Amino acid sequence: MEEPLDREVTVVTPEQVQLQFQTAGIGSRAAAHLLDSLILIFVNVLLFVFVILVSRLYSGSWLPDLADYLLAITIVLWIVLNLGYFVCLEAFMGGQTLGKRWLGLRVIQNNGQSATLLSIIIRNLFRLLDVMPLFYFVGMLSIFLSSKDKRIGDMVAGTLVVVEARFERIKRRKQLEKAIARKNYPEIAMGQIEEASRQGITAKDWQLLQAWIERVPTMSDARLAELAAPIAHYFAEKLEQDSAIADDASAFLVKLYETLREDWEV
Repeated sequence: MEEPLDREVTVVTPEQVQLQFQTAGIGSRAAAHLLDSLILIFVNVLLFVFVILVSRLYSGSWLPDLADYLLAITIVLWIVLNLGYFVCLEAFMGGQTLGKRWLGLRVIQNNGQSATLLSIIIRNLFRLLDVMPLFYFVGMLSIFLSSKDKRIGDMVAGTLVVVEARFERIKRRKQLEKAIARKNYPEIAMGQIEEASRQGITAKDWQLLQAWIERVPTMSDARLAELAAPIAHYFAEKLEQDSAIADDASAFLVKLYETLREDWEV
C-alpha cells in the first residue's frame, strides 16, 4: 500500500543514540485497525452465539434471574474482550496487534524504546475518545494534524506507531521490482562472478549501484542510460566482465543489482 502521509522522525534514546523511524500514517493504521476489527467482529459473534445458546438452554430453569446475570456477564466480557484485545496483544507481542503485525506496524515510546504496559493501557483507554463521534473521526483528525502521526491516545501515552524497517525494505523492494519490470530491460547474459571479485564489492560500491536503482521508478530512460554508462563500465572492469556487456548499461546494472542484492539487503 502506498502511504504518502508517512513521515520520518528522529528520536534520541536514553543512551544518546539517534534513531530514525517511519511513522505510520492514516492509511496504514486504518488498514491495520480494519483487520483487527474483523477479528473482533468474528469473536464477538461467537460470544453472542454462546450467550444465546446458554440462555436458551436454561430458559425457564430454577434460576429465574439468569437473564439478568447473563446480560451483566456479557457486557463485562464484551468490554474486556474489545479493550483487552488491543492491550494484551500490544503488551505481549512487542507493541503489535495481529493487524499491525500483518502490515509491519509497531507501537514504541517517544524515545525509541519498546512501549511499556502502562503506556499501552493509557493509549488504548483513550480509544474511547478517539472513536468519537463516529468512525474514529477524532483519532483520524489528530493523526492528520500531528507532525508525528499521533492520535490523542499516543499524545497522552507518549507513544508512536512506526513502520518496521524490515517491512519498509520489503515494500520498497517490491516497488523497485515493479518499476524495473515496467521498463522491460533485455536479459543480460552475465558471466560467472568469481567469489574473490564478489567479495571485492565494497559498501560504497553497493551504495553507488543502489543510488542508480532507486532512480528507476522516477527518471526517464534517456537520463537513466546516461547515468548508467560510467557506472556499468566501472563494475564490468571491477568484476572482470566482458566490457561489451556494459554497452547496454541500464540492463547490465539491473542484472547486477538482482545478482548482488542478497549479499547486501538483509
